[in-house]
Amino acid sequence: MRVPDPDLTARWDALAVATGAPPFVRPGWLDAWTHAFGRADALRLLTVERDGELVAVLPLTARPWGWRSPTNHETARFAPVVADADAAAELADRLARLGRPVDLSALPADDAGTAALRATGLPTLERPVCRSPWIDTTGTAEAFLRRLSKNRRHGLRRLRHRMADAGTVTLDLDDGSGDLAARLDEGFRLEARAWKLAAGSAILSSPETVRFYSEGARWAAGAGLLRLAFLRIDGRAVAFGYCLRAHRTLHFLKLGMADDAARLGPGVVLTHHLVDHCCTDPELDDLDLLGDAESYKADLASGVRAQVRLQLFGHRLTGPAHRTALATAARARTGIVARLTPETRDRLSTARNRLRSAAVRSTSSPASADQRSSVNRRS
Repeated sequence: MRVPDPDLTARWDALAVATGAPPFVRPGWLDAWTHAFGRADALRLLTVERDGELVAVLPLTARPWGWRSPTNHETARFAPVVADADAAAELADRLARLGRPVDLSALPADDAGTAALRATGLPTLERPVCRSPWIDTTGTAEAFLRRLSKNRRHGLRRLRHRMADAGTVTLDLDDGSGDLAARLDEGFRLEARAWKLAAGSAILSSPETVRFYSEGARWAAGAGLLRLAFLRIDGRAVAFGYCLRAHRTLHFLKLGMADDAARLGPGVVLTHHLVDHCCTDPELDDLDLLGDAESYKADLASGVRAQVRLQLFGHRLTGPAHRTALATAARARTGIVARLTPETRDRLSTARNRLRSAAVRSTSSPASADQRSSVNRRS
């Protein structure tokens, strides 16, 4: 278990690029996450080397009770970075031999790294996190439309015609090479819809999320991955998408729109324009919508990618009892939530978002912020 240093960070990044790992597990993106959410000093790497070559990396954060993934409610996806199935198996074995509980969230349900973690022989507890829709864009834009239901096709065309009637519609894809701060400010303001601000879930709801997405954008722009999508009517932005382009996929992380243009369906129309863009780009195979399978996403999706939370209980004597206690508590929470009204669930979700922001701020004092070390810097 080693603290990242410049050489190790460079090798980790090279492995992530070579294996087609999602950008969310590259050191630059996690650097932004750890700086924003106050955990840079707790980041560690579990690694596997073969003949002097790095073949597996799992970033972890230290906790008094064990280890957990560097993830929270702003994490799009997380996974071990592995060269092959053998590397994944050895990484999982090393994780099991740490002898302490490990809590990993936002893992892809069906990849080799997750399968190896399940096969450690330790007591485990696995729960679904979300089912993220994605759209196959390997065909033409017309082929995409033919895959949809008749009603959905007509609905999309109707929205696009209605928007065209309002003015000249353009899709503006910005790679961050110009005035990035101005583009982020424009996008974050569109993303900060009134209901999101009230619920505490907008990027602008806390300085920590602003810092995360701003630093993440600067890293992604430098790596050639950033795509800020603006749907404009006569030059005025009515929808915004914060996207990363990597390994033949356009990842769609955040959506914003102008409330006064809501009748035009700007979010759906922006998504459709991004599908058109991906279909016409021979180097893109799919549009990854991320997040939960909300109705507008599910109506367009070709499928879903399930994510899970996997907890491993490292002590073979106390692990089973620990697992049983947490499983019982989880079932009790699920039963309670199922009996709540939708209005009560919304109020609890709003309170939870506000508490998350307060908790992050309480661990991110000005003094500690000045002292945080970069993921790319030797501690």
